[in-house]
Amino acid sequence: MSASKKNQKAVLIAIACLLFFNFPLLSIANHPRQIGDLPLLLVYLFAGWLLFILLIRTINRTAPKNPDEHE
Repeated sequence: MSASKKNQKAVLIAIACLLFFNFPLLSIANHPRQIGDLPLLLVYLFAGWLLFILLIRTINRTAPKNPDEHE
């Protein structure tokens, strides 16, 4: 994957992350319900955090085609 494609995907993930952790979507999970012993909001935050970390990892995980090529 070229560097420009990686940058474009990283920007899209950053925008999605900003929207995901902003007021309108956070208010959906802000209820007194619990999953196990954890509040729903806490599960929402940590699950979203893990999701975005894994998305960024998949973008950056691609190996260069040439062994001599370093980014």
